[in-house]
Amino acid sequence: MNGWLWQLRQWGRHLGPAGLAGLGLLAIALLLQTIQVASLQQTTRTQQVRLAALQQAAARRAAAPQPPPPANPLSLLPPTGEAAQLIGELERLARLHGLELPRGQYSVSSLTGTSLQRWQLVLPMKTAYPDLHAFLATALERLPNLTLDEVKLKRERIESAELQAELRLSLFVEAAP
Repeated sequence: MNGWLWQLRQWGRHLGPAGLAGLGLLAIALLLQTIQVASLQQTTRTQQVRLAALQQAAARRAAAPQPPPPANPLSLLPPTGEAAQLIGELERLARLHGLELPRGQYSVSSLTGTSLQRWQLVLPMKTAYPDLHAFLATALERLPNLTLDEVKLKRERIESAELQAELRLSLFVEAAP
């Protein structure tokens, strides 16, 4: 035991304070690197398992038979009588996302050569951009017969979080025969 202690003291004298500090830092660096590599390897294994599960799920979905598309996709559009309910649903989604629709312009026109009616909606509002984005994403997802035609954004001052927006939307419905 005394021999080991004597050897360590000799190494300490040969290395000096700077050498001992460097040796200590090297040991700490190796320890930290070992710890981090182990955690990264665990994360990599977890992600590889998750990736394999997702690939299997995608392969199962791709192998599953897809239902044939409808012969006439326009037949899936709601009838004209439901336009008011759909606009009400749009207003409900706006309230759900914290948006107020103080007024709006609604006009309806028939599309020539088809049995469709197009409801054009102009909705001015004041809101924050994330709320507007969330509202539009939800509305376009839940109402497949709704299209976004135009968005106008205006901000009074650059540091203002609230912006003035004007949305132009179209809602397509099947006209009554």
